[in-house]
Amino acid sequence: MISIGVWIALLILVVWIIAIITVDRNVTGVITAKSFTFPLFFSGYILLWSVPISSEALGSFAQLHQTFVYIAGVFLSLVWLISVVKRDSSIMDIAYPLTAAIPTLLIIVSRGTWSAQELIILGLVCLWAIRLAAHIGIRNLPEGEDARYASWRRKYGRHWWWWSFFQVFTLQGILITLWSLPLLLALDKPSASISPIHFLACVVFAIGFFFQALADHQLEKFRKNRKSPAEILDTGLWSLSRHPNYFGEALIWWSFGILGLAHPWGLLGLLAPLYVTWFMSRGSATPMQERYLSKRKPGYEQYAASVPVFFPRLKRH
Repeated sequence: MISIGVWIALLILVVWIIAIITVDRNVTGVITAKSFTFPLFFSGYILLWSVPISSEALGSFAQLHQTFVYIAGVFLSLVWLISVVKRDSSIMDIAYPLTAAIPTLLIIVSRGTWSAQELIILGLVCLWAIRLAAHIGIRNLPEGEDARYASWRRKYGRHWWWWSFFQVFTLQGILITLWSLPLLLALDKPSASISPIHFLACVVFAIGFFFQALADHQLEKFRKNRKSPAEILDTGLWSLSRHPNYFGEALIWWSFGILGLAHPWGLLGLLAPLYVTWFMSRGSATPMQERYLSKRKPGYEQYAASVPVFFPRLKRH
C-alpha cells in the first residue's frame, strides 16, 4: 500500500511538471529536456519508495532514504515559508548544509544505538554544517536577498513566491539528497568498530575543513580591509587556488564518500562526491563566480593566468 508521504511527493512532482510547462515556459520562452532533470530524479525517488522490493538490503536502504528525504523536505518547506514572509529566497544558502545535517542527526538520535561510526558521521556532518551555515548567515543576512535570487524574483514577478518552492527549495533539496548518498549508505550499515576507512575519512575531512574555513576567514578579512571592490585576493590559500573554499567543500563531501565505503554498495556512493567535484569546479559554482569576477575586477585575467582555478598548486621556492 502506498503511503501518504508518497502521495504527497507524487502531487509535488505533478504540480512541478505542470508549472515548468506553463509558468516557466511563459517566463523564459523556452522549455528543454534539461528543465525536467530534477523532476526526473524526484520521480526516481518516488519509484524507489513505492515499488515492492524483495531484497531485504535494498528495502532497508529505500526506507532509510525515504525517511531522510522526508525530513529534509519538511525542513526545506519551513525554510521556504520563512523566505516567503521575509521576501528573501537566498536563505536557502544558509539552509543548504543543514538540509544534510538535520536528517542525519534525527535518524541517529532516533536509533539510540550510538555506534562508533554513527558518532563519527554525526561529528563530521554537524561540524561542517554548523560552521558553514553560521558563516553564510553572518555574511548574508544583513545584506538582504542575494543578487542571484533577486534577479529571479524580478523575472518571475507575482509567481515567484510559489515558484521558488520548486526552483530553489525542491531543486536544491533533491541535489543535496543526491550528494548525501554516501551518508545514507554509511547510516544503513553502521559499524560498531573503527576501521582504516574511518581514519581516512577524518583525515580528508580535516584537510577539506581547513581549506574551506581558512579560505572563508581570509576572504572575509580581505573584504573588510580592502580599499576598493576591484582589488583581488591573491594571498594565503587564494594564491594556491582561485576557489579554495569550493575545493575544501568538495573534499568534505569526499570524506562522506569514504565513510560510505563501509557499505557493500560504497563504490556506488562515490558517484556523489564525483558529482560534487564536477559541480564545484566546472558545473555551476566556480564558472558562475569566474564570469562575475572577470567582469568586476580588471586584473582578474592576470591573476587567473598564474593561479589554478580549482585544484591547489603548491608554490615552488
